[in-house]
Amino acid sequence: MTPKAIETFSTFGVGVLCAVLGIIALAVFFTVLNWLNTRGAKPETIAVRGVLKKDTWATVHMQGGETFEQVRFVGFTSNESFKTLLPMDLTGMVILEDTDGRRFLVRAKAIRMIVIAPPPKPSGRQEAEPGAAADGGA
Repeated sequence: MTPKAIETFSTFGVGVLCAVLGIIALAVFFTVLNWLNTRGAKPETIAVRGVLKKDTWATVHMQGGETFEQVRFVGFTSNESFKTLLPMDLTGMVILEDTDGRRFLVRAKAIRMIVIAPPPKPSGRQEAEPGAAADGGA
């Protein structure tokens, strides 16, 4: 090879090498950025001490008359985290989950009433009713 051919090859080779390295760097950058965005923020959990816990099943009555039976509160959406990138219409919504695992996003302002069923009694012994012991069995 002549010195002129080597110089031409190295000039174009460096240009192609820079383009390939630039594309690889951009691909890695956007892959990391996508990973950070899809990971997202987890919904904020709802916990009202002694009333609403993670495994508390409830019936939620909405303003329009619709009722969600046997649902639990997963959390709610907020726009405080920059990772969620939610439209403004989807902020302030409560996330409910039914027994089948389906999740519902309902507007928090549309919830009219929440009915929480008492926890099931242990199935070992049946306890007498409070008034039955005072009667003396008669």
